[in-house]
Amino acid sequence: MKANEPSRTVRFGPYEADFHTQELRKHGVRIKLAGQPLQVLEFLLARPGQLVTRVELERLLWPGQVFVDSNHGLNAAVNKLRDALSDSAAEPKYIETLPRRGYRFIGPLEADNPQPGVIAGNLLTSLEAAPQQAEDETKKMSPETPAVDTSQGSARHWMIFSSAAALFFCLIGFLVFAGRPSNRVESLEQQRKSADEKFTAAGPVASQRISSEKPAKVLGLHSLPAGNLLTPDNRNEERIALDGAAALQHALTTRKVIWGDGGNAAPQFSPDGKRIAFMSNRKGPWQIWVSEVDGSRPRQVSFTESAGTPRWSPDGTSIAFDAPFDDTTWIFVVRVGQSERAKPIVEGLVPSFSRDGKWIYFSSERTGEWEVWKTSVGNGSQVQVTFSGGFAALESTDGYVYYSKSRYPQPEICRVRIRGGDESCGFQHLRPRTWASWAPTREGIVFAEDLPDGKAGLSLYDPARRQVHDLALLQSAPFWVGASIDGKRAIMNDAAERQISMVENLH
Repeated sequence: MKANEPSRTVRFGPYEADFHTQELRKHGVRIKLAGQPLQVLEFLLARPGQLVTRVELERLLWPGQVFVDSNHGLNAAVNKLRDALSDSAAEPKYIETLPRRGYRFIGPLEADNPQPGVIAGNLLTSLEAAPQQAEDETKKMSPETPAVDTSQGSARHWMIFSSAAALFFCLIGFLVFAGRPSNRVESLEQQRKSADEKFTAAGPVASQRISSEKPAKVLGLHSLPAGNLLTPDNRNEERIALDGAAALQHALTTRKVIWGDGGNAAPQFSPDGKRIAFMSNRKGPWQIWVSEVDGSRPRQVSFTESAGTPRWSPDGTSIAFDAPFDDTTWIFVVRVGQSERAKPIVEGLVPSFSRDGKWIYFSSERTGEWEVWKTSVGNGSQVQVTFSGGFAALESTDGYVYYSKSRYPQPEICRVRIRGGDESCGFQHLRPRTWASWAPTREGIVFAEDLPDGKAGLSLYDPARRQVHDLALLQSAPFWVGASIDGKRAIMNDAAERQISMVENLH
């Protein structure tokens, strides 16, 4: 270590991690831990208390490798790290699992530890040694291929993608500004900043997203597959924003309904709007909870190893969710208000009920790619719904099943008729932050979107009129968004997944 080089030793509990010598000690005794598990620990310690996504960790551990089973490899690395720390997924002291998203370091750090920024900076410096071959492989990737890697680093790729993303945002900004229809109204953000300031501000935001998620998806924010650029349904999309006076008259009400007692996330209104289903780890691992709509009378309804992604049945009597089972993840259904335990239904992720209650949609990669399937509530028969990629499906009132095209940030939203048929994509202004930050209503699709200056906004997409209505600026960027069926209320958690808030009077 150079004389002026900052310390890379981090202490927490009885442990001391020295990332210069690549050693982990407990009470001064060296513990056998090296390679990928130690890299995972270093990355988590660089951002204590924050979500580090699985995609980020996969890109860290396997830079440039396209054909690699990174999903199971990452699980194995985290399990070895937990073993070294005498930690557990069920009752974590240091490494907390956020189902389907990633991990978070929750242990107390000693006060004399180096600042997270110093650790992160050193980590990125140590990752500069990625071989040229890995860089060449990354350049060859198609837009739909995750940027995963083979050596100990990917900082070079992050900087390349960050610069490219900034250029793309500037280009997109120029084209939108120069070619927009004369009747398009300036958005809320455009009222606050000039076009030049707006798209200059996009640079560092794009850089941050590139470094944390799948670059191809970020670079293609509004790009669509060849041959499907604009369908007749969305060729004339426009954005309808609130001007200053209308914004004042449109008195949105935001109130906090659930907070404290650990993490709280993934809120969903019951069909009658009187209750909320959500995830919480207030008593250990993440489980499904139900409360009154104001957050009162919270009660736990799932008791599996962990649980996530709750969705109500249309009659409000049951909740579907996903949870670990038999070394994989399954869809469970639990009847609310009854003592019987949840029952596993089918292997898969991200469930949702059809509006007639006869089917449960879910995501599965049994074909080698993530696709949307549905299983019959009555007899368990299964039907494949999508055939060219699909994740997180929700049935709407307009006769369609809408779904995220991928599990990566700002996914393309597509739809297929409930009775079947060809998919329709290309909703260029419908780009939610995540696969979980949108919800269909009778008025359209309510969704949270990233704004160019790093903020988040709440919007409504009207498929019938092909319009996007800006609704409000959000104080925090949510991963999860739910909405009442009438479209008058939205519910979401903050970025830290600690509190849940409700936005009322949307129209």
